[in-house]
Amino acid sequence: MQMTFDYINYWEQTYKTGGNSGSGSYGVLAEFKAAVVNAYIERYNVNEVIEFGCGDGHQLGLINYPQYIGLDISSESVRICQEKYGDDQTKAFATYHPLTWTGDQQGMQADMTVCLDVLYHIIDESHFQATLSHVLNTSRDVVVIYSKLDTGEDEQVIYTIKDRDLLSRLAQFSDFQIVERIPQVYPDHSSASFVILRRKSAIA
Repeated sequence: MQMTFDYINYWEQTYKTGGNSGSGSYGVLAEFKAAVVNAYIERYNVNEVIEFGCGDGHQLGLINYPQYIGLDISSESVRICQEKYGDDQTKAFATYHPLTWTGDQQGMQADMTVCLDVLYHIIDESHFQATLSHVLNTSRDVVVIYSKLDTGEDEQVIYTIKDRDLLSRLAQFSDFQIVERIPQVYPDHSSASFVILRRKSAIA
């Protein structure tokens, strides 16, 4: 019988027991992600950023966000980040739940939204769709997603990962267009790639 992966409890317990965000947030993968995100911050003169999945805050320390709000489904993650960046007035953190969060309905937006190594860990379909909607709806312009871009047809061999055809899901958001895809430069370490979108109304 296939296990049901409770990703919220998994990450809460991981951080409470001294764990971290995983290998993707450290070493060469973290450097790769930081280089890409920093390039887009500079290219589009981004000032305000909302990140869905701030984790333990290590990846955050490599990226030059001018003004930053980090959201995470783990309250322990938020506590860790608040402690780590408590003296940094450019950063704020809050707990996020995809089915109860109403920030987008309240007009919360930023120049760029970022979601790194998060979407493929969301097994529950309603949580996935809500999170994806929030990631796009809160961006005035740029959306940076780093995830697996599978068709969703491959067998799910790791119970903590749900394969989906992410590009088809993104096509449902007609206000946005994909402007670039950046393949993984360390395929032996990760199968995730970047997809960059822009809101059509923001494109000159």
